[in-house]
Amino acid sequence: MKILIKYYAYLLLSSFINFTSFALDLTRQDEIEVIVFLKGKVGHAHYYEPNKLTFNTGNLYKLIIKNKSKSKHYFSSNLFARSIFTRKVQVTFKNKKIAEIKGVINEVEVWPDHNLEWWFVPIKAGIFDDLECKVMDNKTNLSHSDMGMKGTIIIK
Repeated sequence: MKILIKYYAYLLLSSFINFTSFALDLTRQDEIEVIVFLKGKVGHAHYYEPNKLTFNTGNLYKLIIKNKSKSKHYFSSNLFARSIFTRKVQVTFKNKKIAEIKGVINEVEVWPDHNLEWWFVPIKAGIFDDLECKVMDNKTNLSHSDMGMKGTIIIK
């Protein structure tokens, strides 16, 4: 009888440990998809649409960054990058994955008419108003951020 009790206790404990370790892995949840467009016209204006993004700590996000302009653009926010855990950045072409980058990411560059996916889990709350594109406009010699390509990222 004691052996049977020990066996059931072992099964119960091991199933709890496996469940708990899975529940604590925040990268193993269903992702929340958010899309941001990089838009603009050379010599006129450049912008993020939307230019305000909101995320919640502890959730897994797939941020799809779509460049719908004729210029390359940066999605750069050092404060945001230091407040998330990046699972991966995925490069796609014609809806197929062609590359995956892992590790610490501070900014990404997306070429015209291309997309990129940034998978991350926010780990620190804050309001980050340093989202900008530092690419220079070919006609005005101003940075895209000086021409309006700025944004705010909020992590709750």
